[in-house]
Amino acid sequence: MDNSTESETLLDHANISITEADKRMNSALSLKEYYTVYIIETKIDSVTWAETKGMQKLSLATRRYTDFVTLHNHLGDKYPWVVIPPLPEKKQSFMWNTEAVSDTMDPDFVDRRRAGLESFLKRIAGHSEIGYDECFLKFLGECDNWMDLTKSHNNILKDTELTIKTMNASLRSRNSDKRFEAIKTYSNKLQGSLNKILAYRAKQAERLYNVDMIHLHYGRIFSELSAVDNDIGDAVQRTGHYMDSIASAISPALEDEEVIMDQLKEYLAFTNSLHIFVKNHDLLHYNLNQLNNMSNTKETSGIMSRLFGYTAAAVDRDTAAIEAFENKKIEAKANYSKFVEKSLENYKEFERQKDLDLMNILKDYVAFQTKYAQKGLQTWKNILHSIQSIE
Repeated sequence: MDNSTESETLLDHANISITEADKRMNSALSLKEYYTVYIIETKIDSVTWAETKGMQKLSLATRRYTDFVTLHNHLGDKYPWVVIPPLPEKKQSFMWNTEAVSDTMDPDFVDRRRAGLESFLKRIAGHSEIGYDECFLKFLGECDNWMDLTKSHNNILKDTELTIKTMNASLRSRNSDKRFEAIKTYSNKLQGSLNKILAYRAKQAERLYNVDMIHLHYGRIFSELSAVDNDIGDAVQRTGHYMDSIASAISPALEDEEVIMDQLKEYLAFTNSLHIFVKNHDLLHYNLNQLNNMSNTKETSGIMSRLFGYTAAAVDRDTAAIEAFENKKIEAKANYSKFVEKSLENYKEFERQKDLDLMNILKDYVAFQTKYAQKGLQTWKNILHSIQSIE
């Protein structure tokens, strides 16, 4: 999320845009005939600023959707305390038209995905930490070796995850941090609410489309009637044209509305980011608890003595084992405390940006509906005027 209130971000000095989505052909041996590449253009507003940051020269880059997935996974692995911005949906969901093309090469869908990927890049660039990630900067430049930096960074999280999956739910929640429990609860509620909104909107949009398309038939009837009765021909023909305009306007209107819905879908995907965010905390918390619950006297003290007898060397080994175990606990506690501090700070920024974004989405939706309603009202006034002119 945008942390510019506390420090400068890449987005403060760079204009990042995906200018084009280019359709290209695979090799003859590929099962998939075509694929899409996205042309990323980055313009830095100050060469001096870029030099002080030691940044490479950014210009143009061509990336596939799978490249964005790799970048997303890299950031999530390297920065587990950050609510990583989500990628746009891979396939269309909550579509009002059940017969809509589901092909990922559909031009409308590709353009909406292009806008979603651009938003993804800008949200990363607007973050004070991940926006300067070396892999991300190379991703923006035409560097073929950017993937070399996408390596695992959090082995502790990954190793612990294998164990925590077998844990009882009640055990996982024992002594848990209530702040992260609240985040998880909120994320579930937000996810449920957005799912309901998007599903209801798709249902209502389909109903509105079917109603408005009926006017196409009305338009034909009025046009035929105008040819039969010359006395009222002009007025009836105008009425038919207005009926046609109602039917022809609904598809573009719903497509424009879909752009607003995509922003809600982005925050629906953000709830998955929050789930991962909380899970990362749970893994570290579980790892720390495991270390704290281990009995130093039973697990470490006396191991070497029992194996080699109570010799001076064995005692030294026991002491070293206990010391190593204590150091491991201290390190785990420090890592956990650092994670909590940084993650709560990032979540606070996420909440601030989320409230701002959702408010803007609501404003855009109200403005769109007002404009569409006014246009429809004017059309019906014109129809009324045409019919009254017959008298």
